[in-house]
Amino acid sequence: MAFTPQIALQYLRGAQERNRLAHAYLITGPVGSGKRTLAGEIAGLVNGAAPATVFAGGAVDVHLASPESKSRRIGIEQIRTLEHALQMRASGGGRKVAIISDADRMGSQAANAFLKTLEEPPNNSLLLLLSSIPEVLPDTIISRCLTLPLAAPNDTELSPEARELLEL
Repeated sequence: MAFTPQIALQYLRGAQERNRLAHAYLITGPVGSGKRTLAGEIAGLVNGAAPATVFAGGAVDVHLASPESKSRRIGIEQIRTLEHALQMRASGGGRKVAIISDADRMGSQAANAFLKTLEEPPNNSLLLLLSSIPEVLPDTIISRCLTLPLAAPNDTELSPEARELLEL
């Protein structure tokens, strides 16, 4: 069952209030489903960061990794930098948040390196993986995250091919 970002956030607020947030979430959904918006809201929920600043790089204790370079891959060096940042103490005793945008773009070395962090998460940290194609991720990573599937936005226009498939 897929959620809207608002319903998913309500679910996570409840978990936060009961001190029951998982250490890692895999937020999945098609392009435009609100994965980044939800990740920004979650970061704000757990450490007080302004959601608008999360992906702008101005949020304290929020660490990002996203595809860079011509190959559009997330490399092992980015993951090592992210892991190092998570080992540091959060300012003000809050939680650290790591967001990996397009997690399906992690190279195999990066995915294997990140697996260690998923297995033994640093204290006071929350790991958010965003993916439009979660089936590309290794099963070992998927099994260590709670999956939050987001629904496609209602206002998207179907392509002629999609309409044809629905009619079939």
